[in-house]
Amino acid sequence: MYASSAHAKGYLNPLGTGTGIDKYQFLGSNGGMIVWLSEPIPQNPGNCNVTTKVHIKSSLTHFKEMAATVMAAHAQGKKVGYWSSGCGTNYFWGPNHTFPVIRDLWITN
Repeated sequence: MYASSAHAKGYLNPLGTGTGIDKYQFLGSNGGMIVWLSEPIPQNPGNCNVTTKVHIKSSLTHFKEMAATVMAAHAQGKKVGYWSSGCGTNYFWGPNHTFPVIRDLWITN
């Protein structure tokens, strides 16, 4: 697994707003979840090079709740807002794809 990360943190969406979900992908070997967004994130504080996907790591204490929230939002056509703890890579997409790593999220209309 690749362990690259950048340390710039912050909102990917202004608080109270969100981005639509196109689909999601679960990564094996405790890789977590990749959320494919319907449009690029409006803010990119970590300057990650992938702006249409975000990574929710399975090591988060509330990973299961966050994954369930994303799936429920997708099923209902709701938007989700994200707060990133920086950029990171994963084994599936490789070291040349840096994704915003999600620490917090919320559902909005």
